[in-house]
Amino acid sequence: MTDGAQIRPVTSRQIEAIVKFLPVLDAIAPEEIAHTVRTPEGVMVLGCVDYHAEVREFVKTCYENGFVQQFDWPEWAPTARRYMRDPKLVASARISTCIKLITAHIRCELFCDCHLQTVLASGHICAILRRLKQLLPEQLVGTET
Repeated sequence: MTDGAQIRPVTSRQIEAIVKFLPVLDAIAPEEIAHTVRTPEGVMVLGCVDYHAEVREFVKTCYENGFVQQFDWPEWAPTARRYMRDPKLVASARISTCIKLITAHIRCELFCDCHLQTVLASGHICAILRRLKQLLPEQLVGTET
């Protein structure tokens, strides 16, 4: 089954809003990306992780800037896994593919605890952001227009 949904285009300003997280996310040590939530008695709460504040802000910014869109991302998951395994695919991805990847990873977290932690620690999310930065017209990167 195909999802039939079109990925809505995003503007350079929307891309810049999430690309600005590249150095921030890249600087977070893998062990600091997320922590398992524990009760006051120290008991681990299953299915509950607390993400680094910058990761939470990144996710929020992705939603606010159209990088989490409606499409059948579970159906598209095999394609997402190919991109996860092959950095060369990410390095040549189109903007619409980057949007699909970000959507799939953020939405997957709702059903698969720590998925986002895994793709952040692997460098996959930063690779997507590097590709988006590469796709921006050079004169727009870092401007506040």
